[in-house]
Amino acid sequence: MTAKIKLYTNHGCPWAHRAHIALAELKIPFEEEIIDLSVPRTPEYLAINPRGLVPSLSYNGQIITESAIVAQFLADAYPSHLVPNGGTPEAALTRARINFFVDTFFSKVNSLYHKALFAKTDEEAEEAAAEFVKQLEKEVEPLLSDAGPYFGGSKTLTLAEVCYHKNKRDETLEKT
Repeated sequence: MTAKIKLYTNHGCPWAHRAHIALAELKIPFEEEIIDLSVPRTPEYLAINPRGLVPSLSYNGQIITESAIVAQFLADAYPSHLVPNGGTPEAALTRARINFFVDTFFSKVNSLYHKALFAKTDEEAEEAAAEFVKQLEKEVEPLLSDAGPYFGGSKTLTLAEVCYHKNKRDETLEKT
């Protein structure tokens, strides 16, 4: 039996792109409902996701929220190139490395990128950009020592790129 999948999303939300990329990479058919983020959420959508955020995924009526959790669920439910099949220490280690990489980027580096992007002056932008590069070299580069072309030396896209999403978002979404 084919699962009934419905993605509640907004194409302008970069976090929702994680779900779109995972669905596209896994070639999973799904129904889509666009959530207008410029207005208060409807009571119907708040019943699905009380936080009012996107994406939310309905999988046979079960709701999954938060973009990384949605992407991880899809990778687990549809074994593929995104993550190794579970049940082995090697697979668990790869998943742990992916999760640590994504967590490190978003907790240590991402805010500096936005600080540079939205700086009020050129001087603030230059300072933030310099700090971004410094933290990227310190925190993220060591985690990529075996990367090429994808995380962990994979020859295909992995869950790391799906969850990082900035480098593959446009390329992957153009395919859908």
